[in-house]
Parts: sequence; C-alpha cells; structure tokens
Amino acid sequence: MSTGLPIEITSSMNSQNYTSFCRLDIDIHKNVPHIHIHEKGENKERWHGAEIQIVIEGNWTTYRSKILHYMRQMAVITPYAQFLFQFVSDSPEKNVTIRFTRRTDIMPSVPLETKYHPSAVDILLIKRLITETSKQTLLQFLQHEFVNIGKSHAERLIGEMGPDFSPKMSVKSLTPQQIVRIHQLFRQAKFDDPSGDILSPAGEYNLRLGIIKELHPDMVATFSGSAQVFEGHPFIVEAGVSVGGKDVKQDCYEENQLEQLQDQPNTRQDWCLCEHC
Repeated sequence: MSTGLPIEITSSMNSQNYTSFCRLDIDIHKNVPHIHIHEKGENKERWHGAEIQIVIEGNWTTYRSKILHYMRQMAVITPYAQFLFQFVSDSPEKNVTIRFTRRTDIMPSVPLETKYHPSAVDILLIKRLITETSKQTLLQFLQHEFVNIGKSHAERLIGEMGPDFSPKMSVKSLTPQQIVRIHQLFRQAKFDDPSGDILSPAGEYNLRLGIIKELHPDMVATFSGSAQVFEGHPFIVEAGVSVGGKDVKQDCYEENQLEQLQDQPNTRQDWCLCEHC
C-alpha cells in the first residue's frame, strides 16, 4: 500500500515444464486478488518453487537495524524459504544486498479452514454470518456455521435463549435484541476447545534449524507445545533459546564500521543487528 506497486509471483511445480507468472494486487475489502497478468513461461532449467517480489517504501536511514533484525527473525522461523533483501540508494556505494538462504525443503503442514468457535465471535460477526448463511432455521444455523455445536447441543442452547426462540424459527427473522441474546449465551456457555488444525506452527525441527543457520550458536534449545486455546482462539507456543555463536559480540559496531560492511553484501554474518546500530 505504500507504493501502489503490484505483487509479482513466479511459480512452478516439480512436474511442470513451464513457469506461471502472476502480477496482482489485493482488494483489501473483499480479500480477493485483482489479477493484472497471469501467463505461462518457459522453464528449460526445470526450476521449481515459488518466488514472491514486493516493493515497499520506508525510512532506511532510521530503521535500518530494525529491518535487518526483522529479516533475520523471518529467516530463523522459515528455514525452508530464501529471502533476498535489496536496498537501492541514490548513491550506488550505499546499496545493500543481503541474502538469507534456504536450508531445508521440509515445510509446516498447511492450515485447514474451519468455522468460527462460538466463544470467539462478536455481535457484528454473528450478524454477518446470518446475512451470508444458506441455512433457513436457527437450529441449522447453529449446527453448521460454528464448530463444536452438534444438533443436541444446539437444541439445548435454543432452549436456554428464552421463549422468543425456537429451533425452527427463521434465522433471517432474528431481531437485533435476539442476536444480542445469542451472543450473551455464547459468552456464558461451555464449548469444547477448537482443534489446532487451523494453525501452521514452524515445528521444533525447523525452529532449531533456523537458529543454527542464522545465529551459529554454541548451544541451542527449542520447544513446540501442543495446541491450547484462549477465548475460543487456538494457539501454539514455540520457543527457542541460543547461547553464544559466531555473531555474538561484546559491543556493537560503530557507525563507520557498519557503513563499510554495506559494501560487502556477501558477509551477511558480520552484520550487527542490535538496537543501537
């Protein structure tokens, strides 16, 4: 959004002898792509993978260390991806090119699409679901638009809503006051926790590999917990701790030393990424 320039994506699968190129931007209101170009190209080298290119505008002088620190953090938790960062200056001698290489082909499992958990919705979302649902009755609506609500559970919930509700009433006929009552009951009732299928954690293997790849520590410990839930939202805690390593320095680089390193894009490991540079 800072430049108005579209995203460019090039991709090819193992079995394909061509590449697919797409230039697009996003309709942020509908959350759908607006495609400018979508075409096939030659792939004589049998390259496979996905390459995404995006141009953003920012204040490099002020936020240089934070940007590089962020890029390294990204490289740590996604060792299956390669990042190429380029800063282009009006003065060529200040150009910066840094590459964070890929170390593995093992990717996290793809998250599964799921319905909303009743304890995690608000009134506006309930209203939207009522508008968009294809179900006719309140009973069907509760059963099919939310996770962890079976038929018997939905019937009990409707019974607790009060005399103004019935299983066969039209869901489209609900008044604003009745929708508020549904929301109140969702907040008070007990539901089974959602599964962690909608999550795509890095995994302990990738987390450890990413830390070793980027930080070269003397010791490393990683942890990936099981799925937990907070107010209907599943989450997984993953953590990594490293000690020592070739990048650890007692003091950070002086500004003139950092400027010299800009001319050596291949010495990525020597960059100081602390908050002071």
